[in-house]
Amino acid sequence: MSAFGFRKSRQFLAKVALTAGLMASFSHFSTLASAEETGILNLGDTVITGFSGVMEPTTEAPDLTNNSVLDETLINPDGISARITSVAAPGYIWDARVWPAYLMKEFHAKDIGQVFGVTLDDAKFPNIYFAASSAYGLQLVLPDADNDGRPERIKTGEAGDAWMDGQWGTADTKGAVGSLGGPGSIWKVDGVTGEVSLFANVQLGGVDNKGAGLGNITFAADMQQIFVSDLSTGMIHRFDLAGNEIETFDHGVTGRTAANLAPVPHDPASVVDIASSDFDTEDTETWGFTDKDRRVYALSYHDGRLFYSVVGGSQIWSMGFEKDTGKFEQSAQWELDVPKKPKALPVTDIVFTNKGAMVLAQRGAIKSTYDYLNFADYGKSRTYRYWLENPDDVNTPSRWIAESEEYAVGFEGEQRATDGGLDVNYGYTQEGYLDTGSCEASLWTTGDNLRNNKDLSEALLKGGALVIDGVQGMPASPVKQYLVDNNSPPWASYMVDNDEANTPQVDFNNDPTIYNDLTTTGWMGDLVSYHVGCTGVAGGGYWGGAGYGWPQGPAYSTDTVYVPEDTTPPYVTECTPGVDCPTDPKMCAKTSGEFTCDGATGTWTYKGVLGVTQAFNADAIKVTQTSAGTSIPGGSTLPFSSPASFFEMKDGAPGQLMSASLCIFNAADAASGKPFDCCKTTIAVKAPSTICVKK
Repeated sequence: MSAFGFRKSRQFLAKVALTAGLMASFSHFSTLASAEETGILNLGDTVITGFSGVMEPTTEAPDLTNNSVLDETLINPDGISARITSVAAPGYIWDARVWPAYLMKEFHAKDIGQVFGVTLDDAKFPNIYFAASSAYGLQLVLPDADNDGRPERIKTGEAGDAWMDGQWGTADTKGAVGSLGGPGSIWKVDGVTGEVSLFANVQLGGVDNKGAGLGNITFAADMQQIFVSDLSTGMIHRFDLAGNEIETFDHGVTGRTAANLAPVPHDPASVVDIASSDFDTEDTETWGFTDKDRRVYALSYHDGRLFYSVVGGSQIWSMGFEKDTGKFEQSAQWELDVPKKPKALPVTDIVFTNKGAMVLAQRGAIKSTYDYLNFADYGKSRTYRYWLENPDDVNTPSRWIAESEEYAVGFEGEQRATDGGLDVNYGYTQEGYLDTGSCEASLWTTGDNLRNNKDLSEALLKGGALVIDGVQGMPASPVKQYLVDNNSPPWASYMVDNDEANTPQVDFNNDPTIYNDLTTTGWMGDLVSYHVGCTGVAGGGYWGGAGYGWPQGPAYSTDTVYVPEDTTPPYVTECTPGVDCPTDPKMCAKTSGEFTCDGATGTWTYKGVLGVTQAFNADAIKVTQTSAGTSIPGGSTLPFSSPASFFEMKDGAPGQLMSASLCIFNAADAASGKPFDCCKTTIAVKAPSTICVKK
């Protein structure tokens, strides 16, 4: 994972007739701005943070039995600490396969250091804000003593030591005073130019954060202010958009006192000294974190209140603001306790939906191993959803329904693989393209080891590597608690590997590289999605609407459109609209069908009835296989007949979501080499939840 990598894939808007000219400009959405006015973010883009990776000695492969190798293994300052990723156009229905999403822009450790929290403002071209973090360890060095051109790595503090390069950033394009970053730095990325500058260095009473770093960061649109939590002092700081600090809030004293709890004041003696032998890079208790009962982590501004998580007790609190002055109210309100079983873990991200749900992501307990492999415990961190009581039950202590709901993240074990970052985004059409008309219909979260499940490995392997660290996108509605359609395990998902190069293609025991998705945990961080225009009722998208479940019936047809393609027949060839393009046959086909079990082979086969709704001289169907675990009986080109067997499931898993794309055309027209009509439709179905038993 020394340098997160992505491949590029074409993205485009769906459900519109596209001209050949538009086909050449699919790399960006341009619906909100002209070509002369563009920002670095497009609708639906996701900003993801994570560890930047390491530089290993180049003289030999790393050997964990030889400590000198680890002594020379350093943070990679050219590694990617954050990236802008387009998730606009997978081009297929979510079916849990590995998807090489499009990397739009990257930010390096030498500029912003190691960051976790990320937020956007609401400028015309939104600016990005990153918060410095110790979530991926704290690393120290001494000056080069063996003349190899590399500093000497150390485990405990010593006189004359310093932070390792790449631990904190140094970029400042504006030349501000104090441009060198540190544990309290907030970095700003200009939404137009992409330039990085130091937004602010968080202090308390003129004293810098010495090592614990910041928690998370959020933006309040109606106040035009930035809020950030300081893990060293427990304070919540708020800044104007010029980077000037306005005020601080002390939960340990003011918040707890308002709830009739004993105050827990900040202890200045807890501030860390990295030159002291008491500081240990592998012992997080020596890093200067404030007391857990005053340690604030996640932040989210919603409905005029600032919600925040407190590490001690795994609690969620909120505070309001004075109407006249806009200052923090000198009070706070306890909201709820997050379940502490099987383990009490910190909530590191909070998101609210327009429907009123509060979604929380936990991160595994922080750890730091000298080999850089593990930064957070794995397999116990959960993603929760809470709803307000309606009406509020005065007999319960919280205004939130006590029973939480939980999302399935990853395929392994209890499906609790989140790395603590989440956000909602737009939904998707059945063809797999971002639908900006469906607000908050998808939920995205960072995670470890997302596709590993030995019982489902045969089906999962057909969709890519089993062990990937990255992000999981899924329908925002279904949770484990639903009796049906609970998306557990998360077959309805887009799985993005944050660095495909870190996924071994051979058995790990034969792989000389130790830094890969099999061995690392906690390398993923937070994320935020750029979505606007979602002030109304959320919903829609492929999974959504009034029922928030699977489409009624086994087949789900979509409006179809004529789409010029630059591929070989039987798809239509490139043409000039208004000159030689065929007529756009919208709403040209509908499908319905069902799965049948072939007891002789133990295979589920989907047979569909296809009806063309416009006059169309069609005699052939091109079927494109799009989902893992399926095959197309009789070849990919079928005679236009009804019913037709569109695909069969030989290796797919029970309950798997799968799709097939159809092009209905006239074979003679296709053979002419000239543009021809192609009626396109997508079949999206959920496989039976039972196994087809071979008799």
